[in-house]
Parts: sequence; C-alpha cells; structure tokens
Amino acid sequence: MEDTNKRPEREEKIEIGPLGKDGEKMMKSVEAGNMVAVLSGTEIMYCFEYRNKYQCFIHPIGEEEGRYRSWDKNAKNRAMLKNLDSTADQLFEIKYDKKLNYMGVMVTAERGIYNFLCTIGQKPGEDVDFMDAIEESPTKGQAN
Repeated sequence: MEDTNKRPEREEKIEIGPLGKDGEKMMKSVEAGNMVAVLSGTEIMYCFEYRNKYQCFIHPIGEEEGRYRSWDKNAKNRAMLKNLDSTADQLFEIKYDKKLNYMGVMVTAERGIYNFLCTIGQKPGEDVDFMDAIEESPTKGQAN
C-alpha cells in the first residue's frame, strides 16, 4: 500500500558557477533572471533584477549584517554595474528556482562560494568597499 501522507519531493535548486571577470556576461545573466555574486576581498555583492530595478545586497562573508542598494533599471545604471567587474576578484552566476526566497538563495550561495574558495585555497582577501567604487563612477548620486 502506498503512503499517501508522504511529502512530495522538493525540486527547488540552486546552481552556482564561475562567470569570469566579464561585466557584459554579468549583466546578461542578471537580465536573464539570474543572480550574480561579485566577490571582492571579504565582501560579496549579490545583484539581480526585481520590480524593474537593479537590486544589490552587499555582505561581508560570514557576518550577520550587510548593506542594500537599488537603482532604476536604465542604461546609465547598467553601465555602472557592468563596470564592477574591474573591482571583482571573481564573479559567480547563481541560477535558482524563482519560488525560492532571495535571502535564502544568497545565504546558500555564500556558503557554496566560501566552501569553493577554501577548497581551491583562495580564501577571501582584503576588505574592499563596493560603495567606494560605485561612488567614484560617473553615475554618482543616481542611487535610490
């Protein structure tokens, strides 16, 4: 007799892969509905689109607190984000089931990225503040 109380298998999943330091690939991935993790020093910035804005959550690896910024989705802000590849140590593409909670995706991705870095012997380096690079860009003052 079949157990009818059995919970259905969960099919949600997250896939993380290196993207190379290519800002155009980064933005194409974001525009395709994925999330991109930009690793710089000891911080990761998670970029994705939501409600017609670029959303960016900046988080020091292993810490509880972080920062959040959003920008209107337009050519000027796209160019600003695209150029963050120059400050990045590595970029990671994160493909995920859209039913998942964004915060859960980021926590899972961060654990995966950290474990990957430890495995290859490249623990995160010096702390670099993403806001410094953004504030020095020609789009200064365009953030919401």
